[in-house]
Amino acid sequence: MLTEALLGILLVVLLFVFVNRKPPNLPPGGMAPLGSLPSEDVSLGEQVMELRKKHGDIVSWRMGSRIFIFFCDYKTIKAAFSKIEFTDRPDFYSFDIFNEYTKSGIANTNGQMWIDNRRFALRQLKDLGMGKTQLEQAIQYEAVCLVEDFKRHTGRPGPPPASITVAVLNVIWKLAADHRFEVDSPEVHSFNKMITTLFEDFQGPVVWFDLMPWLIPIVPNFVRKWMGIDTIEKNVHKVLELMGEYIKQHQKTLDPDNPRDYIDAYLLEMEARKDDPQSNMSIFDLKNCMADLFTAGSETTASTIRWAIYYLAKYPEIQAKVHKEIDSVVSRDVLPSIQQKNSLPYLEAVTLEIHRLASLLRVGLVHSCNKDTKFGDYVIPKGAVLSALQEGCHSDPAYWEKPYDLYPEHFLDAEGKVLTKKEGFLPFSLGRRQCPGESLARMELFVFLSALLQNFSFSIPKGKELRLEKNPKDSFLNLPKELDIVITERP
Repeated sequence: MLTEALLGILLVVLLFVFVNRKPPNLPPGGMAPLGSLPSEDVSLGEQVMELRKKHGDIVSWRMGSRIFIFFCDYKTIKAAFSKIEFTDRPDFYSFDIFNEYTKSGIANTNGQMWIDNRRFALRQLKDLGMGKTQLEQAIQYEAVCLVEDFKRHTGRPGPPPASITVAVLNVIWKLAADHRFEVDSPEVHSFNKMITTLFEDFQGPVVWFDLMPWLIPIVPNFVRKWMGIDTIEKNVHKVLELMGEYIKQHQKTLDPDNPRDYIDAYLLEMEARKDDPQSNMSIFDLKNCMADLFTAGSETTASTIRWAIYYLAKYPEIQAKVHKEIDSVVSRDVLPSIQQKNSLPYLEAVTLEIHRLASLLRVGLVHSCNKDTKFGDYVIPKGAVLSALQEGCHSDPAYWEKPYDLYPEHFLDAEGKVLTKKEGFLPFSLGRRQCPGESLARMELFVFLSALLQNFSFSIPKGKELRLEKNPKDSFLNLPKELDIVITERP
């Protein structure tokens, strides 16, 4: 009996090792047969950078039962993410839970559904004003409100005001549902709490199911509860339920001749394609598309503004140059406009440099290989999880003269003009999955930062040190900690 049990255990172990054997011609890296998990003491990006030092610009790492391939150099990333075989999203539990265990929306879909939803989103964002004066006016109104709220926080140490997030959210609400909130609205702060909690959850214990999907059917309910799965499900449902409420309001007031926003445009397109068997459009899909707009475009942009405030407080001489440039171009009685962007190259270079230093995404949002694919000297196996080492590119001395300093000259040529196409720079990723909201984010950052820097200076509280450390437990996102700064209204 004991012999049979031991033989059974040995058979299971051998089967596990066989299934998890190293595929042929795989990039080098950490490929223990039983897999390994990232350390919580060092960020995932730094761990991948160590693998790069040992093995080169393409490395593999078996995490749990998944094979991850990390592309670590800018040119390698650009080549990899231009390939259609590397465009899919992996079948991740953490992605599915945010779509209530469906494949819907923009971020978590593949194939024709992803193509249709992404194409529709890009077209509607453009039609609704992305890069146009009408959208800038909406953003500038939020900038006016932002400046007024900052005036309430001058002269005393404290973290950057929450109105930053409200301003960014209001821009998305305007595009999505032709709606905005006042800065002290409980509803918008409750909604923001839901979104930020989703970001935290995305980096929590739920990733165990991504790395070891075989755990999903066998983990008991009390463990799932301890992992916070129930809480995530409830939070996701609240977000989608809120999206549904706005959709219902729009269905009641829809005027086909005067579409107001993204919801109206989607409803009209869905009606036009109701007899098309190829259409995947539905109210549930619309909810998830809206949720994707908020999760992709709110906390990321708001965090970049916070990073900007912290870095400029730490580098007062650079902040002074920005003030001088704005004062030389823009009258103090009006806000800077997007038309003046080309006249403010130093501000633009500072903004790009903050993107680089903050490197909001440590590693890019994961892709998946849909078939065995030869890439360079290696074969990337079907099902491998693919990611770009964005943080590593942004600190690579091959591209950056001063990789760890705020050095706006990285983005200026000899004549002081902005270098718009800079190798080594990919804050919005590259290739087919490049962020569709990049133009909107760039517009928001220019309008909000130029308005704030026209009216305020930011400094470190007396006797304090501003340590811009990143949390290694944030595996994917470099969200800034709450740090005290002093806001001073400029004369």
